[in-house]
Amino acid sequence: MADVSVVVSFALMLFSSVIGHAALKAKLIGNLREGRVPHAQFFLGPRGSGVLPLALAYARYLLCADRGQSDACGKCPSCVQLDKLTHPDLHLIFPIFLSEKGKTCDPLVPAWRSLVLKEPYLDDTLWREEQEGGDNKQLRMGVDIAAEVQRKLSLKAYSGGWKVMLIWLPEFVDNTAANKLLKILEEPEPGTAILMAGHNPELMLPTILSRVQLVKVPALGALEVKDALLDRFTDLKEEDALTIAVRSDGDLLEACAMAGKSEEELFVLFRDWLRACYGNKVADINAFAEHFGKMGRERQKALMRYGLYLIRQCVMQWQQVPALVTVSGGEHEFVQKFAPLLNERNVEGIRQELETAHGHLERNANVKVLFVDLSYRLTMHLRGK
Repeated sequence: MADVSVVVSFALMLFSSVIGHAALKAKLIGNLREGRVPHAQFFLGPRGSGVLPLALAYARYLLCADRGQSDACGKCPSCVQLDKLTHPDLHLIFPIFLSEKGKTCDPLVPAWRSLVLKEPYLDDTLWREEQEGGDNKQLRMGVDIAAEVQRKLSLKAYSGGWKVMLIWLPEFVDNTAANKLLKILEEPEPGTAILMAGHNPELMLPTILSRVQLVKVPALGALEVKDALLDRFTDLKEEDALTIAVRSDGDLLEACAMAGKSEEELFVLFRDWLRACYGNKVADINAFAEHFGKMGRERQKALMRYGLYLIRQCVMQWQQVPALVTVSGGEHEFVQKFAPLLNERNVEGIRQELETAHGHLERNANVKVLFVDLSYRLTMHLRGK
């Protein structure tokens, strides 16, 4: 894929700037206009769906001094402050690397604001990479952050209206901190809106989930992702944008990673790695494991997702349904040559190995050990052992 120019601007986090979710936006606006704003809501959706920008747009609408029928005005003093996420009644809480010197969010708020204004669809990986030396550390929210939440919500609203507490990725809250937050959720201050935005409710205490109203945010549609890519990447061809959008499965972050970093790089890596596995070339396999270990965590996961996509293309070729094979060029040549290596005994095993590796990467497995082990497992499948 050719190099593309990217243009991103999210200075105004309005409902109109949030991609898709028209019905959900209308419901949120309707709840406020009808005086039915829950004191605590959890914007829950998959990565890249827009849970954070949607929560921020809702916060802006709550704090706007001159709300319209379908959006904040974007011009009042509150909106001007929210352009930079500096409104005094918008409190920002997010996971950090806990240390003796840093146990609360306040010192990192400027850096977090800057990252959100640059990429509001961010995930924990982008935030981790933003902090120096944080690649192998664990993000957390401990009891000091819970106390920080309590302190900020005890303050009077500066503007005399709503106070909004935004908690990004509440699944990173420690159990001890979560127990402290329960009191806030049970007895909120009047005029307080607690907005959580995250992806993994299974990592949260059931008692927390039972005290918030779920706002389920679905994955974006392929056409919505395509249009977003064309807005962000000015030189991207429409057919390439649609191909990426379909492959991203509604994850805008994944789609942008594919568009911004040449797919050719992933293809060459995956192709040559599989060749080394099939040939049982020990030195090459170890060299690939070293190389993969130097890639960022999200890029490693992207390689596994790309591999699953390419294997599915090979399956379509093997099953003699070429109409469903959507690759071209070098990818198509690879699919034609690799498909004959697949059979009823190995195809499911190859898929499971790649999916399992992706899951281990999400749980911060040792990358070199993981890829060496995966390589030899793939070798066994490909060579029929």
